[in-house]
Amino acid sequence: MKNEIFFQYLNQNKIHIQGLASELSNDFAMARFLYRETTHQAMKNKANLKEEIFKDWLMTTMQKTYYKILQNEYSIKN
Repeated sequence: MKNEIFFQYLNQNKIHIQGLASELSNDFAMARFLYRETTHQAMKNKANLKEEIFKDWLMTTMQKTYYKILQNEYSIKN
């Protein structure tokens, strides 16, 4: 995915992933971490992402990150 399209899709889905982060955690620091980690993972995987699944990929990645945090498989660094 080209940079321009990637950031356009990321911007379009910002509200959705921020909302999911808030739903998953009432803690502001945790929600912020989930949002930042999800966008970081998206940037790392930009070349493999497809426009048709972009939003679903973001949401699934955030949920997986959250569950890993709950199971102490993921270190939170702010």
